[in-house]
Amino acid sequence: MNERSSHKSAPPPAPAVAPSTPAPAQQAPPRLEDLRVVLGTEASLTPPAVRADVVRRPWVGPLVELLAEDSPDAGLDSPTPMDRTRVERSSIALDGLFARGLDNLRKASTQPLHERTIAAAKSRVQITQFGDNYTAARLLLPELWSKIAADSGGRLYAAAPVRDMIVWTTSAAKADQVALRGHARTAYRSRSFPISPAILRWTARGWILADENPTDL
Repeated sequence: MNERSSHKSAPPPAPAVAPSTPAPAQQAPPRLEDLRVVLGTEASLTPPAVRADVVRRPWVGPLVELLAEDSPDAGLDSPTPMDRTRVERSSIALDGLFARGLDNLRKASTQPLHERTIAAAKSRVQITQFGDNYTAARLLLPELWSKIAADSGGRLYAAAPVRDMIVWTTSAAKADQVALRGHARTAYRSRSFPISPAILRWTARGWILADENPTDL
């Protein structure tokens, strides 16, 4: 008669448990005091995946208004365009968020234009640059431009070729208009954070597109 073995077989190993994937953190709604509105174009929103999600609305010609967030820690990357997911978490409608962003921009733009403006050489073109990332966005504040236009008999032309520059003139003379377009194209092609070389003209209703000013001329 065979003896039974006193050794017990080991239990089968427990099935491996896959590590649980942490749930993605919910994005907080935007802080109203951090909102700004800045200028951009569809071409300036890259890559395409970012372009699809950025909150914007048409403004003048190729320019769009971007709802953005002032992020001091982001350095040169600030302001940061807002994405739809965060905006949808706000209890305030989109128009209200844009209104708050423009109001915040207005409160941060108290320094007069003439203190940050120099004349370009050999023309009546003016170049404005503030010490922040919102120079071009100041075209969105009509109160900064209406008196300049009134004092020049309604003649005012401007471009926001890059984020930190506005080029403008109150002269309709051909030489000055050529210089304005040239400065806008050069800045757009050569400087960081390009927006558009398009030339805008001031009217009683605000800015309108005067010339697309293509850079391949």
